Amino acid sequence: MARLKRSNEHQTFAEIKLLFTERNEALQRFCLQNNVYFLGYTKQELEDRLSYHLREAEYDASFTLLAAIEAAFRLDCDYRLKNRLKDPRSKVLRRMSKELSRHISIDELFDALKEDHSIPNHTITLLKIYFKYRHWLAHGRYWHLQTGLSKLPTFADIYQLAQTINNLLYR
Repeated sequence: MARLKRSNEHQTFAEIKLLFTERNEALQRFCLQNNVYFLGYTKQELEDRLSYHLREAEYDASFTLLAAIEAAFRLDCDYRLKNRLKDPRSKVLRRMSKELSRHISIDELFDALKEDHSIPNHTITLLKIYFKYRHWLAHGRYWHLQTGLSKLPTFADIYQLAQTINNLLYR
């Protein structure tokens, strides 16, 4: 696996959460009936616009957070390969890197986690489900997403998982 050339332009999970919070607050303050931009809107139309913007902000923030989770896994993988760590996950990743002699996909990274037993299976299952959600977000949301969950994950759900992951990876 080729070594990463780090840009140092990535956002931390906390930065993504803060930006999401600030955007929501800005939208709440923007979508007011006394805003001339919304002149002529009924109260219901204004509430509908606010709901739409809040949902889209959540989708955007969720997508960004999931991309940051993938980046965390890729940085972890690079660190482990570069430093030739001796723990079980590093050994699995080294073996995979030699066998594949190509880029390791995110699903293969998740499989490595299952193989070394360093992260609970429930967490890996959630990761796979949330990355299906990311795929749906990235590719237009034009099909009905089947996740096996009763509802789509929220930003808060994904952030909670990100915090769990953050505590389990080298960086």
